[in-house]
Formats: sequence, structure tokens, C-alpha cells
Amino acid sequence: MHSVTIGDVEITALLDSGLLMNPRQFLPAHADAFLAEWAQQVDARGLLPMAVTCYLVRSAGKNILVDTGLGSRRRPGFPVGHLDESLHSAGVAPSDIDVVVHTHMHIDHVGWNTVDAEDGSRRVFFPKARFLFQTAEWEHWMQPKFLSEPSNAHLVECVEPLQAAGCAELVDAEYAVDEHISFLATPGHTPGHVSIGIFSAGERAVIVGDASHHPVQLTHPDWSPPFDSDPELAGRTRDALFDRSIAEGRTWLAGHWEHPGMGRIVRLDGRRVFKAL
Repeated sequence: MHSVTIGDVEITALLDSGLLMNPRQFLPAHADAFLAEWAQQVDARGLLPMAVTCYLVRSAGKNILVDTGLGSRRRPGFPVGHLDESLHSAGVAPSDIDVVVHTHMHIDHVGWNTVDAEDGSRRVFFPKARFLFQTAEWEHWMQPKFLSEPSNAHLVECVEPLQAAGCAELVDAEYAVDEHISFLATPGHTPGHVSIGIFSAGERAVIVGDASHHPVQLTHPDWSPPFDSDPELAGRTRDALFDRSIAEGRTWLAGHWEHPGMGRIVRLDGRRVFKAL
């Protein structure tokens, strides 16, 4: 387990799955430049290792889970997640989770919200949790035109059942989860994307969700992958988030960077550089 303390808050990185990404799919407009700068990170098959990491935040006596990964269902083009095993290794049962916070509603961030029961129904995997969604994110994705698309089956399987179970809550873009944890609006990847800010005893951290997918964006914040819904806004958002994290001395936690994605962004010779913990 990889953990870090921020004042009185403890954050543990939970690996749901590794990912292998083709740079020409990840950054199609900048693949050649990326491969020239980051050739050492690409394996013999030309694939880039990435991660799907969720974060367990222990704060004010509560267990708060930020994002729920890919889930247990096998989906085309994605591996099966193992968040259940990572939670077990951390000594946490699904029933111990008090709050689930979603940075956004893409397939690799809501997957373990539900699991398939033997009778074919969908069971909420964290039975005692409140599930928090930014209102703008919910209202964007839960429209019939999105729910009817086969590529959005995860919304029907992993999000709609929460509404039926009465455990989904819609909150604003600056919502305070408790005295230490609040939403930070970081739109661009999706319309209602949020990062999760943590402040305790004078120390700060940020769980960035998909505001950034890879440290190459420290140098090239305008390099947006195709999954950014508004590439220009996403670039401006992450550029500002990098600088804010430096200025405030925030511990950086990035779920798609190399696991556990924990470190600090600092300036070195005028450049932004990631220093892993």
C-alpha cells in the first residue's frame, strides 16, 4: 500500500488496473513529439503503461473513496478492475465506505459502483455509502441521448441503479464533503469534471481525476487526448491546476499517472517537474 498523510487526513492509493495505451491513440496530434520526448516510457510493443488508481481518503472518522475504477464487468478494450482486492489489502470492506466521490462519470471512474448479482440484477457494491456527483456532470450524461448509446452502457449499469436505490446525491462544483475535503471545479475533460482538494493542519493535496493523464502535460498542457470533451478548456484548466499546486505546495495525486501517482510538482530551472513520493 502507498499512503500519504496530509495533516490529519490519510490518503491511500488503490490500484484498480494497469492500462496499456498506444501513444498514437492517446495523443494522435502529438504522437511523434511525445515519442521523441518519452521514448524510455514506451515498451517493446510501442505501448505506454498507465494506471487506473482510486484513492481511499480517511478523514474526520469517515472512509471516503474517490472514484471507483473500471469495475468487475468485462468490457471491450478494457481490462477487468481489481479495486475489490486492493480494498481488501488495505483492510477495508465495501460496507466500510461512507462516501464515494466521483471526479466525473467516464467508464473508468464509476465501474465498481455496482456489481452483477446472481439473479441478473445490479447490486450497489458499497451498500452504506453516499455517492456524490457534481450536478453539471450528472445533468450532462444522464440525458436519454447518452444513456441510449451502447458506448455508455456503464451509465445504465453503474450510475442509474444508484438513483433507484436513493444513494446518489447531486452537489455543486465547490461542495465541501467535510471540513478537510472539497470539490474543485476543473472542467474541460468533461463539462462537470471536478478535482478533490484536501486541506488539514496547514497541508494541502489535490486528487486530480482526469484533469491530467500524463506528466508530459506539465510541459505541454495544451496536449489534450481525444477523451477531453473541450480540449482548449482542458488545457487551460490543467495549466492553472499545475501552477496552483506549485504555489500552494499541494501533494499531487493523479490516478492515470504511473501508480501510485503521488508526488509534488515543483519548478526546476523554470520548468515544471514532478517529484514522486
